[in-house]
Amino acid sequence: MKMTRNNHRIGRIAAAAATFALIGLAAAGCGQQQAAGNAKAAAPPTKASLSWTIVDGGNAQHNTWPFFSQDGKNPFPATLNLPANAVITLTIKNYDDGGGDVPAAYAKVTGTVGNVETVNGKQESSFSASGVIAHTFTVAELGLNIPLVAATDQGSTVVPSVTVVTFKTPAKAGTYTWQCMQPCGSGAGGWGGAMTTAGWMAGSVQIGD
Repeated sequence: MKMTRNNHRIGRIAAAAATFALIGLAAAGCGQQQAAGNAKAAAPPTKASLSWTIVDGGNAQHNTWPFFSQDGKNPFPATLNLPANAVITLTIKNYDDGGGDVPAAYAKVTGTVGNVETVNGKQESSFSASGVIAHTFTVAELGLNIPLVAATDQGSTVVPSVTVVTFKTPAKAGTYTWQCMQPCGSGAGGWGGAMTTAGWMAGSVQIGD
């Protein structure tokens, strides 16, 4: 069948439209790929495992003061360094058998994964506020509170309580204050001595840089 002049023109217009449509799709696809390439994926959190000890006195500097320790012999440094954007599994062995009283808020586990901790193999989320907790590791600005159950005194030996928690550090670097919230020091109300000495029962936490 013969095509008229109008039919020829309509055919050319349709072909041109199809060509422009294909070019547009290709351009859009390139733009999407470029945008995807320019976008930076968030770095996944790193993982770290730490082991701490709470020593019930015996340091030459202050022989009767309890203290947190990384090596089992010396108090923490004044500033404790933790990696940023990290999932940290922390194990704390507590050799202090002196359970005391804490405000009810500090008898609860907060800021850990699931707001729980494992103590001597048993998962816990809260404790009695009286006579059970020997110390806490508390970073109020991060909402982190880890109650630490007293060790068991068996006369000639002390069996430590073993607490395991997992928590995540912020992605942004920063400096925060940590404090034991069970008044286990000297002076008025037990808030002196170790409670106010950097690295013993209080100090700073540097996240990241």
